[in-house]
Order: sequence, then structure tokens, then C-alpha cells
Amino acid sequence: MSARPLVLATLLACLGGCVVGPDYQRPASEAPGAWRDAPTTDATTLPDRWWTLFGDDELDRHVQATLAANQDLAAALARYDRSRALLGVARADEFPDVSLDPAYARARTSGTVANRLPQLETTLGRVPVDVAYEVDLWGRVRRSVEAAGADVQGGVDTVAAMRLSLAAATVSNYLSLRSTDRDIDVLASTVSLREDALRLAERRAHAGVVGDLDVLRARADLTQTEADLADAHRRRDNLEHALAVLEARNAPEFTIAPRAWTPTVPVVPAGLPSTLLERRPDLAADERALAAASARIGVARAAFFPQVRLTASAGVASDGLGELTATDSRAWSIGPSVHVPIFEGGRNRARLQAAQADFEGALANWRQGGIVAFREVQDALADTRWLRERGEALDATVDAATAAARVSRSRYDRGLAGYFEVVDSERQALASRRAAIQNDQQRLLAAVALIKALGGGWSPSASVPRQPLAAAEARP
Repeated sequence: MSARPLVLATLLACLGGCVVGPDYQRPASEAPGAWRDAPTTDATTLPDRWWTLFGDDELDRHVQATLAANQDLAAALARYDRSRALLGVARADEFPDVSLDPAYARARTSGTVANRLPQLETTLGRVPVDVAYEVDLWGRVRRSVEAAGADVQGGVDTVAAMRLSLAAATVSNYLSLRSTDRDIDVLASTVSLREDALRLAERRAHAGVVGDLDVLRARADLTQTEADLADAHRRRDNLEHALAVLEARNAPEFTIAPRAWTPTVPVVPAGLPSTLLERRPDLAADERALAAASARIGVARAAFFPQVRLTASAGVASDGLGELTATDSRAWSIGPSVHVPIFEGGRNRARLQAAQADFEGALANWRQGGIVAFREVQDALADTRWLRERGEALDATVDAATAAARVSRSRYDRGLAGYFEVVDSERQALASRRAAIQNDQQRLLAAVALIKALGGGWSPSASVPRQPLAAAEARP
């Protein structure tokens, strides 16, 4: 039989081949109709550089430094590069394997073995070109490429999720540091007031106007405020060190100078719940993992069917190097080989069951991720609303407590009130001011949490396109 009919038959088989396994379709998911406590805003989406909503140029520089140098992000990008390389490995099976396998051997038979034969010396030189190609009748190769392609797309989304997480961590730590600066300013000014109060109490006690109890209370107030100030400095140092790690800097060499700062709490557009699954890169990565798991079911199913390979070899062979170029030295062979699985000890069935279990697990992860995402957004919206109302009440408390402290101090200076009244009113004033600062910090962090829960400004078209690209294009 000539080679031409064989090739034609194989081509016809390829055209009629099918792809086994399920064709992936994204599962349906239920989304709430609307958010509770959603703010009213004209904006419908977040900007890509969402941290600019806080109106702090120094914050912008720290976020950019994190996205440019963070080593966790560098590791995520390396994993993305690896997934692209593995896609190239999978695509290689779509093409024939061609190899050159030259060989030269000289041999001599033994004349002293049993059933001896005449001694014979042989020389054989071969220069063949071998070609092998798997006919993808059942779609094993196509499903493998499909799975690897989904892994690459998921890698893009994973990088975007890492960028969002790192940006949110940087913003949260920076806002907490600046809020701590405000707390330090309040405590430092209070320490100065406490020192003045102690000196006054000591003079009054020395003059016999008051007893030693007023001095002891004034000293206790001073030392307690100094302890709170030291703790605030400790918290600030830790936040500064955390920012150093995010920006891939050595903590001993990294400093952020204190400065006057007024917090800006942005209004974050929540959008519609039905679009949340499209706006979170971590959920998009989970969905791509689900698509890859579906394709690998097809790879496992294809193992149950015959595997057809076309092999061919052509070249020259001769028992003398000088005759390799002779016309009669040409040699070739061509023909298919078929592997039919008859008994595999249950291996193929077990692999199929494992692939199906992987798909069910990926489906559960994706659905659970969506449920958690809805909860995270709703938590952040609730925090935003109630912390705003709490802040309004605390502002009124600060005004009243500060006025009461001034009155108590005036009454004490005129000898109309005891020092206990002064201590109590000033403690309340300090506590209310620190509570207001803490509430402002919590409002800022709630805004960051809401932005992160909504996916930042990311969308499948806003970052690296969801298709194979050079790894450098995914980098910040």
C-alpha cells in the first residue's frame, strides 16, 4: 500500500474527529438585587488608580513604590511567566516532533561462543530524520491547550488581585500611620498641659491651698498620658516598618516624617451587586481555574480512546562512510501506530474521577468566593454608614467635653472646685478627642475595605488583557 492513501485516510479521520469532555460554560450565580446602606454618588465605577480618591500625593508615591518593588508581586509575576511557558509546552503537541538522529557503529562478532559463527566485522552509518505526530482524534491536545490557556488567563487575574491587595495594604498602613500622627499630636499637647497642671498643683500644695492628693492625681495623669504617648509612638514605628516591607525596603533605613494631615474620606460608588463577580480579580482567577479544571476532564476522557500516531523516518544508511551519499543508500519508512487501552488497572478511570473532583472543588471555591465577596461589600457598607453616624456624635461629644474641661479648670483656679472634678472632665475631653481620631481612622479603613471588596478599579479589560501576552506587559 502506498503512503498517499494512508495519509489521505488519516486526514479524513482528523476532520471527523471529535473533542471529548464537557464544553465549558460559566455556571450561573445568584446575586442580590441591591446593596443595603449604599451611598448615593454620581460615579458608577472606581478609577484604576483608586487610591488618589484620598487626595494625598505622598500616599500616591508610596503605593507606586509598592507596586514597582514588592517581592510578593514579583513572585506572582514569575508564576504568571511559568504558566505562559507551560502553555507553550501544551501547544507544542499540536505540531510534529522532528529530530535528527545520526549514528555510526562498528562491530565485530565473537568466534569463540557456542554455536560459533564466522567472525564478522560490520560498519554501519545512519543519518535519519525522524518525524512523529499524534493525531488528535479525541481532542486530548486541544483540551490540554485549553486548560493551559485558562491557567494563563487566571495568572493575569491573580497578578491583578495581588496588586489590589498590596495597594490596599499600603493605603491602610499609611492612613493608620497618619491617624496615629494625629493621636500623637493630641497626646503630646496633653502632656504639656499635664506638666503645667502638675507644677500648679505643686505650687498650690506648697502654699497650703490644696493637699498632697491633688499633686498625686496630677502626677498620675501626667505619667498615664506619657505612657499613652509612648504606646502611640510604638504603633507608628510598627506601621512605618510594615510600609517598608511592602515597598521592599529595609526597615532601619526607612522613615516617614510626621506632618500636619487632614483625613479625606471618599464616597465610594458601590455599583450593582450583579456586576461584582466581574469586578473582582480574585473571583475572575477562581473562574479561570474552574475553566481549566473542566478542560482537564476532557484530557482524562481522551485516555479511554485509541491514540493514533504517525511516524516517518527518512535518511541514508551505509556500511561505509564514503557511500552515505550514494543513491542506493537512501532509506525511508512511514506508517501509523495505534495504542488501544485494554487494561490499565483502573488508572484512566481514577484519573477521570480525580479530574471531575477537581472541577467540583473549583466550582465550590468559586461559588463560596462569590458569597464571601457579597458579605465583604455589605460589611464595608455597614461600617461606612454607622461609623459616619458615630463620628457625628463623637464630634458633638468632643465639643461638649472640651467646654466642660475649660469650665472645670476655671472653677479649680478660682478655688470653687476640687481637683477631682478637673481630672474627670479633662480625662473625658482627652478620651473623646482620641475616640474621634480613632473613628476617623476606622472610616478611612472602611473605605479601603469597601474599595478592595469591590475589586478596586479593575476589570478584565482594565489590566492585562485576558489573553496570552508577553509577561512584561503584565508588569506594573
